[in-house]
Amino acid sequence: MKKVLSSTAILLSLVACNGGGGNGGGSNVGGGYTHNQLAVKFVQELNLDAEFDVELVKQSTLQDDYIVIYDPLYDSYDAINIESYDPGYDNAADYYFDYSASSYYDLDIIPGHYELEYDYGIVGYDEYGYAVYGYDYFEVWIPTRYQDYYTGITFEKTAATPKDLAKVAALKEVAEINKTAEFLSSQFGLSLDRGKDVAKLAQNWKKASKKGMTDSELDAFSTELLGFSISAGKVAAESALEGDSASLESLVNQAAETNGITPEHASKLMTKMFGL
Repeated sequence: MKKVLSSTAILLSLVACNGGGGNGGGSNVGGGYTHNQLAVKFVQELNLDAEFDVELVKQSTLQDDYIVIYDPLYDSYDAINIESYDPGYDNAADYYFDYSASSYYDLDIIPGHYELEYDYGIVGYDEYGYAVYGYDYFEVWIPTRYQDYYTGITFEKTAATPKDLAKVAALKEVAEINKTAEFLSSQFGLSLDRGKDVAKLAQNWKKASKKGMTDSELDAFSTELLGFSISAGKVAAESALEGDSASLESLVNQAAETNGITPEHASKLMTKMFGL
């Protein structure tokens, strides 16, 4: 749940903020990560908590140690200080709330625009060839930024590049796999490592779509997941409906051995994935 900034929180935020130009991501911070690496890691770990599904929109901002995230649940752009975050020690969700006093929520969007700037120097020469000094004005593009209404502190967001978007997509995919792995572990007794393998298989299955897969591809998927082909599973299921459950029981045991779980859990997993 969002925490409203109090006057005390604002003062703490000002103390935590170093003002000047953003951290370019080169120096090592928590756990030996660079700032940009830590930003990706923090959002990845934060999204493992069921309460969060946020997007990293800016790794390095005009304010040192801050990142900007977008929280679709609240339609809010938030600036989070990750200076003290250590992935090897901190739970990201707990850190988010514990350090809320140094964060800024519901930032106002300042759309990208041009600003007039100037340089002082030679602007021409007089009739005798002497330099004439003056101001040379020019326009500078200012990318989209986010500003805290209460303090006026601004956080910059540069336009997302295809590489940035690909990174965000990959981040979401990793978070989804980890969440699915935790679910499979709690529901079917899979180890987290095996749960991740199964989650990746299921994700590839979803991308490929059952309708677009050949019988051999379906069999390969089933064999990797359960230890037997889906064709064999269908035959065993049909035999079980006719009163002969020996083949299906054998496949259940095979699936249990493949996944390191009990036959009871294997039976539930088979039903979940294929309805067998």
